[in-house]
This record gives sequence, structure tokens and C-alpha cells, in this order.
Amino acid sequence: MPTSNRHRGGRAIASLVNDFCWGAWAELGVSGWGRTHQDWAIDPEPLIIFTAVIGQEEPRLRDEAMDWCIRNWRHVSQIRLRNILRLQSERVTEAWGPFAATVNARAGVRWPGATVERSSYKVTGRSRLRALSEPSLVILRMRAMFGVGGRTEILRFFLLNPRSKVTAAVLAESTNFMKRNVAEECDLLVQADVLTVKTVGNRFYYSLTNSRGLANFVGAIPSITPDWMALLRVVGVIKNITETAEEFSHDALVVEIHQAARSIEDDLSALGIDGPHQLRGPAFLNAWDRWAAEVMADLAAGTWPAEEDELPVAALRSNGRTRRTKSLLKTSG
Repeated sequence: MPTSNRHRGGRAIASLVNDFCWGAWAELGVSGWGRTHQDWAIDPEPLIIFTAVIGQEEPRLRDEAMDWCIRNWRHVSQIRLRNILRLQSERVTEAWGPFAATVNARAGVRWPGATVERSSYKVTGRSRLRALSEPSLVILRMRAMFGVGGRTEILRFFLLNPRSKVTAAVLAESTNFMKRNVAEECDLLVQADVLTVKTVGNRFYYSLTNSRGLANFVGAIPSITPDWMALLRVVGVIKNITETAEEFSHDALVVEIHQAARSIEDDLSALGIDGPHQLRGPAFLNAWDRWAAEVMADLAAGTWPAEEDELPVAALRSNGRTRRTKSLLKTSG
């Protein structure tokens, strides 16, 4: 693709990334965007951190998201924020620092990784928390029911993956809580007969005792329940490639995009999203461009980028595969 066309394509991708984030935030109650993601379960902590980074190019989104956080911090898990941040690149943590510091200063909380607040920031007061009965707010609804902690995240995993039988290690990766804490919470849930445990060798596999009972108690669940960490890693890689493409020669860009595609293979597999066609040499550039544009257009519109006969869910499955790329925005090189 010629440089001018690639530049235009990069701008289009950046716009779609912003539209996707606006759509997700609109479900949480942020002002200024039409609703496109009513049928998605919104996971706040990965979205907050990702928004803090891309907000450098989209300050209005950043400010409205910050306003929501200042007003609704009680629904956000500081522990999950801390554990997710441990996996991030220096680029992410540097962008996160002022965001967290500003929320801390205005809300009187202690979000991790804070640096220096944005003294010029003024609370907009436009955001409102939607009714927790909304399907898209099932995660926040569960926190209101069971508390903002590891036990709720475990129940959330099983609610969205009702047939799963998984170890504490898989649950720890999915919930972004420490394995020891997850194992302790699972033991208590087994005692309460909420979970059932089966021993295979020296491993303990947990499953829901009554999945229908939990679903009936929690209420409306949306059909699209993605693993937001995996999804935002994919979006972050797409965004990074479009931002840095002009820094590379044609041949170097071919190598860079092949590496980028390999880095998200596991995430795409877990999400149930087909990756770009692995063509040889320069032909892969056009395949990547078409694939990235199609995926981001679907995500921005609130449509899951998969075949119609595939279930649009993407939380960790029972295989518990470990991801290779952990940062929400991968630094090139």
C-alpha cells in the first residue's frame, strides 16, 4: 500500500479504535456517544487502563472516562488495577500515572501507579451510571451483589463460562487476582456448595454446582462476553502497527507485521476471531490491512468479528491457555 493510502488507513483505524472505546464507555454511562454495545458485558478495569493510554490522542474520551471514574470508583477493583498494571509496558504505566493521580486527588481514593495529577482537569459532571439491571452492566451488578473482590470475579467467570471445569491457576489468570487468593475463595465457595471440586492427579478442578441457579439470581446476561484483556491486547497491537507503520521501510514493515500477527495468535484463538491470512512476503501487508480494518469496524459497531454461527463469547475456556503478549498496548520493537 502506498504511503499516502497507508496514512489514511491509519487514521481510519485510529478513529475506529476511538469509536469502539466510546461505545464501551457509553454502556457504563459516559456522556457523548450513541449506544452500540448494549449486548456486550463491559469489564471496567482493562477498559480504564486502555483508555488512559489512548486518551493522549483522544482527550475528550479520557476526560469523560476520568469523570466516570471519579463518580463511580466504588465499582472499580483496585486489586485488579494493580495486578493488570504489573503486566503492562512502561509506555502504558507512564500514561496511566497521571490518570490515576487525578482520580485519586478528586475522589479521595488510592488507585495504584499514580504519579502527578493533571491540575488543569475539571470534573465534567456529565457521566451517569446506568441502571445495573442493564445486561451490559452484569459485571458491575455482580459486584453490587457480592462485593468488589476475588469471589465475585470467580463467580463472574463461571457465570459466563457455565460448563467450565478449571484450576485455580486458570481462574487467577482470568480474574486478575493472585492464585493463592483465588484458591482460598474457591475453597469457601466449595464449602458453601456454590462450586464443586474434582481432583485429577494433584490438581483441583472447580465447576459450578448449579449454573442455572446462579444465572437466574444474577439476572440479564448479554450474549457477547469477551475476555477484555485478550481483546484489548489485539486492539492495542492493531493500533500500534498503524501508528508506527511509516517509521519502517517496506521490507522492515513486512517483518514487523508478521511479528505482530504472531504475538496475538493465542489471544485471537481464545477470542474465537480469525486472524489475517498468512500470506508470504509483501502480500501479507494488504491482508493485514484488510483484516485490521474489518475487525475494528465490527468492534466499533458493536458487532462481534466472527462467523454468524459462532458463539460471540470469548472469556477463557476450560483449556486455560496462557497468553504470550501481556501488555494492553505492545511497544514496537
